[in-house]
Amino acid sequence: MEFLPQFTISLNNAFWFSLLFWMSNLVVLKIYPTHYKDRVLKMPKFEKGLQKIISIFNFFLFQGLIIVVLFMPLKVDTLYFVVGLVFFIISFVGYIMSLVTYASSNPDKPVTKGIYKLSRNPQQISTIFMWIGIGLMTNCSLIVAICILQLFTVYPTFKAQEKFCIDKYGFDYQDYMKKAPRYFLFF
Repeated sequence: MEFLPQFTISLNNAFWFSLLFWMSNLVVLKIYPTHYKDRVLKMPKFEKGLQKIISIFNFFLFQGLIIVVLFMPLKVDTLYFVVGLVFFIISFVGYIMSLVTYASSNPDKPVTKGIYKLSRNPQQISTIFMWIGIGLMTNCSLIVAICILQLFTVYPTFKAQEKFCIDKYGFDYQDYMKKAPRYFLFF
């Protein structure tokens, strides 16, 4: 694996995966009710300034990843590509499931069904894992390292979202928190 492969402009680049990610988001935003847009595009309120700074840093890390993969060539002749593609596909399916479940849910109740039984934050977690898959497909250890860093820098956002949900949904959300992990499965 290379730390940072040489940038190129080519149809063989990983931009296809960024395009697929953005197109799926746009389709869901277009299909589902207005309350979905209002909920998903709203920034949570942070209790501490440091939490907000870390969350903003995490946001820009992700935006950087989206841009960097536009210029990263896919390394289709490696085992990393196959593993990364499988990783991406599984994560993408989880992401779409989480978007559809969230978008089709009642905004007056916490989302607790489907993939939300496995994670309280399946959209964010599956997105990070999608980009780990892209990092493997491009043979770029920098992308993988940034994604691992994001698993930690997304924490303040998770905490702020949980506080919002506790304030809005009360005991129902607190009960859900006992049943579903913050990250995935048992983490």
